Amino acid sequence: SKREVLSVGAVGTFAVGWLLPRLRDFQARHPFVELRLFTHNNRIDLAAEGLDCAIRFGDGQWPGLQTRHLLAAPLAPVCAPAVAHRIRTLADLGRETLLRSYRSDEWAQWFEAAGARAPLLTGPVFDASLALADAAAQGAGVALLPVSLFTRDLQSGRLVRLFEAEVDVGGYWLTRLKTRRKSAAMKAFQDWLELQTPG
Repeated sequence: SKREVLSVGAVGTFAVGWLLPRLRDFQARHPFVELRLFTHNNRIDLAAEGLDCAIRFGDGQWPGLQTRHLLAAPLAPVCAPAVAHRIRTLADLGRETLLRSYRSDEWAQWFEAAGARAPLLTGPVFDASLALADAAAQGAGVALLPVSLFTRDLQSGRLVRLFEAEVDVGGYWLTRLKTRRKSAAMKAFQDWLELQTPG
């Protein structure tokens, strides 16, 4: 049967934490699709990069794109076990290095959800959650991460979740240009994603 190329962009966190562990299932169900996966840090231009679709993090409001919500991704603080031993209260947390993403208000929103005022933030800023997670695992500080996409790190003990409070600042969305016709491979991928995600 004829194979069809499908070029998909995916924010690295979703690719590594969700898509790759399930890739074998997609390939088994849709062997006619030749998937080409390109990871990015949420800044992407589908037309310029020649992508059929892309998975992005945010609120789903991107001009010119058709969007389909895939997965909620609430953030919670995580760190290395050695750092976790020092943290019992929100005041303890405020004395640690708080690693930041390029979305500058996440920690303030999390502290508000936890019922406290955010401390002065001076930790380093990262453009990708995978790098943020690795820095936290190496003891550089505490990171706010979508814990549902770091279950392997949490289960292995590489990262430890500190508090139950979490904050929702966006989710993962499947996006494509409104002007692009949906191919058989694109439809197969979207239908498979919808079966796998709670929405």
